[in-house]
Amino acid sequence: MKRQLGFFERGQVIADRYAPFHIVGVLRLENAPLPHILEKSFAELQKRHPFLAVRLMREKGRYYFTALNDPTLPVKTIPRRNDEHWIQVVETELENRIDALTGPMFRCTYLYDKTHQQAEIVLSISHAIADAVSVSHLLHELMMTCASFADMTPVSLPDLPPAPAAESCFPPAFRGWRLSLRIVRYALTQMADELLYRIRTIGKRTPPFHKPPTRGRILVARFPSDILEPFARRARREGVTLNSALNAALLLSVNRHLYAGKKLPMRTFTFADLRPYVQPPLLAENLGLYISMMRYTLDVEGEINFWPFVRKLHKKIYTSLKSGDKFIASAMSESLLKMLVALDSVRLCASVLNYN
Repeated sequence: MKRQLGFFERGQVIADRYAPFHIVGVLRLENAPLPHILEKSFAELQKRHPFLAVRLMREKGRYYFTALNDPTLPVKTIPRRNDEHWIQVVETELENRIDALTGPMFRCTYLYDKTHQQAEIVLSISHAIADAVSVSHLLHELMMTCASFADMTPVSLPDLPPAPAAESCFPPAFRGWRLSLRIVRYALTQMADELLYRIRTIGKRTPPFHKPPTRGRILVARFPSDILEPFARRARREGVTLNSALNAALLLSVNRHLYAGKKLPMRTFTFADLRPYVQPPLLAENLGLYISMMRYTLDVEGEINFWPFVRKLHKKIYTSLKSGDKFIASAMSESLLKMLVALDSVRLCASVLNYN
C-alpha cells in the first residue's frame, strides 16, 4: 500500500509538527474484558483496517501512507488505581506525539482493575487516519470483537480497503477548475471577514504573546438530567442543533469572562462530517479523515438573549454547510495552516485544530 495524503490529511501533519495533534478517545467499562482478549481483538482490527498498520513516508517533498512490513501492536495494560486515573493518563497522552514516521499511527493504554472488572480504554490515534465518526465505530468494533473472543465464537469482520483522500470523492461541482474558482471566492470572503474583524477589534483584542509550554488539563463537568433534558427539548423546539447551542453558550461565557460582556465580534469554529456527502458516501466503519472545519464571526455581548443568538449562529452554520463551503474549507486547510505557520500564529493553529 502506498497512498498520497490529501489536503486535510497534510494539514494535520503540519499542525503536528508544532503541537502534538491526535485524537484521544476514552471508553469506560464495567465487566471489562481480560487484557489478553483486548490485545487479541486489537490484532484482529489491525488486520481489518489498513490504516492501523501504516506509517508516514516522505518522498520528493510529498507525504504518503505506506504499509508496515511487520506492524507492532502498541497496546499496554497498567493497573487501574481509581475512578479518576484515566484523567491523568489522557493528559499525558495528549502531550505525547505519535511517531507517524515509524508507525503504527495509534496506541492504546488499558487501565484494568482485575478485582472489580472495571477499566478504561484510552485510544490515541493520528488525526491523519481517523475522525471522530470512525474512531467511535472502531471502539464499537473493538467491543464486538472482545465479546466474540470471550464467548469463543468466530470473529467475521472482512478486511477493508484504505479510504481514498476526501477531495477525490467530492461531488463534481467541487472538483477541478470549478473547485479552484470556488476557493478563490471563498478565500476573498474570508479575507474580507478577517479585515473587518481586525478593524472592529482594534484595542479590544489581547496582543499576541508567547508563553513557555504548558500542560493541558482535563476538566470533567457532569450536568444533571434535570438541566440537560429541558435544554435538549428547547433546542429541538427552536429547530437548532446541540452543536449550535453549545457553541453559542461557549461564546457567551468567554465574552463575559474575558471581555466583561462588552459587545464585539467574536469567532467560533465548527466541524462538518463529509462522509454522507462524498461520492460514493463513506461508511463509519472505514477509518479515514473526512471532516471539514469552518470559521464564523458573530457580534457577541454578555446580556444578549440566548436562544435568538443560537438561532442566528445556527442559520449561519446551516447556510454555509448547504452552500458547499464544507468542501471548499477542506480543500483550503493545508494552505491555511501553512499561512498561519508563516505568520507565526502557531498557537492559533493548535488552538483551532484542537478546539473540539
